[in-house]
Amino acid sequence: MIDAHELHELAEMDTRPHPTVSLYLALDQTREARLQALSDLINRKKLDMNGNGSRKVFESVAGDLDKARRYLEEMEPGGAGGLALFSCEPAGLFEAYTLPLPVADRLEVGPVPYIRPLGALTRDFACTLAVVADRRSARFFVGSLGELEELRDQAMVSTAVPSERHGDRGRTMDSHLKRRAEETTRNLYKEAAQRAMDLMNAHQCQGLVIGGPKGAAEALQAQLHPFLAERLEGCFVCEVGASPATVAAAAAAVQSDARTARHDRLLETLNNNLGPGGQATSGLNEVLASLYEGKVHTLLIAGDYTISGGACPVCGRLRHVAGPCPICGEDMTRVHDVVNLAVAQAIDSGAVVEEMQDIAGMERVGNIAALLRYA
Repeated sequence: MIDAHELHELAEMDTRPHPTVSLYLALDQTREARLQALSDLINRKKLDMNGNGSRKVFESVAGDLDKARRYLEEMEPGGAGGLALFSCEPAGLFEAYTLPLPVADRLEVGPVPYIRPLGALTRDFACTLAVVADRRSARFFVGSLGELEELRDQAMVSTAVPSERHGDRGRTMDSHLKRRAEETTRNLYKEAAQRAMDLMNAHQCQGLVIGGPKGAAEALQAQLHPFLAERLEGCFVCEVGASPATVAAAAAAVQSDARTARHDRLLETLNNNLGPGGQATSGLNEVLASLYEGKVHTLLIAGDYTISGGACPVCGRLRHVAGPCPICGEDMTRVHDVVNLAVAQAIDSGAVVEEMQDIAGMERVGNIAALLRYA
C-alpha cells in the first residue's frame, strides 16, 4: 500500500516530454475479468486519443501498457481491493500499489502521474492508531484505509482485583476492595493512554480511535493527553477480545462519520472566510493562483469535478485556459484535467487535499475552493 512519502514523490514527478500511464483497477474480480477490464480501458483510450489528435502519444506508451498487462497477469487473485499503477519507460518509472479498498477503473495518459484518486484520500492514507480496552486489558492496532495490524507485543493485562471477599457468597465487596479495584482500573487506563501516546509518535499516526465495552472507551478517553484528544476521531463499542477484522471495520465506520463531520466544518469555515480579507478563496482560477503563490493550506474539491486548463512547462503555473503564461509568457500546455495537476501541486506544497462529499455545497463555490495560510 502506498504511504504519504511515496504519494509526495509521485506528486513531484514530471515525466515531460514523455507521457506517463496511470492505471486504476478494481481487483475484486477474477484474473480474466481484470485483464478484460484493462483491454476495455485501453481500447477506449485509443479511440479518445486518436480522435483528439494524440495518436502518436498513445503509440508511444505501448511498452508501458504491455508492462501493465504483464503485471496483472502475474498478480494472484484476491487479497486487495484496488490497484494504482504508474509507468513511464523513458523516465524509468514503474510503480504499482495495491489498495485495501476498490477503486473505479481508469486509464490516463499524461505528462505527470494521475494521482487525483490517491490525493483525494490523503487523509485516509495517514496512519491510524486503534486502542481497544476494558477494565483489565488493552490492545493496540495500527494501519489505514480499513486495514489494521495488531501490535501483539504491546498488549497490556492488569492483575485482576477480586470483586468480593472469600466467603461473601455474592454480597457486595467492602469499600477497601472496591477502592483497590477502581485504582487498578484507573491505572490501566492511564498506562494505556501513555502507551497510546508512545505508539502514536513511534508510528507517526495522525488519527486515533478507541473501542471497548460500553463505558470503557469513555473512561480511557478521559485519561488522554491533550495531544491525543485533539486527534481522537471517535469511539466504538466492541468486546476487548474482538477479532482484528471486527476492530478494523468498526474503526473504519468511526472514521467515515468523522470525515463527514470534518467536511461539514470545512464548508462552514470556508463560507465564513470567503470575501475581501478572508483566508479562503473559491473558483478554479483563483484557487490555481493561490496554489502557485504557496498560500493554500487545504484544497477542497468536489469529487466529480474535472475540467481542462493550461499548464506552463517552464514555471508550473496552472490556469483555467491554455495560452500565454501570466507569469513568464511561455505558451501553456493544454491539459484535459487541470484539477489533477492542482492536487499534485497541493500535495507537493504540503497542503491537505479533501475530496468533499457535499456536492451541492461545493457547487455553490465553483466546485473547487481553498482555505489559505494567509490572506
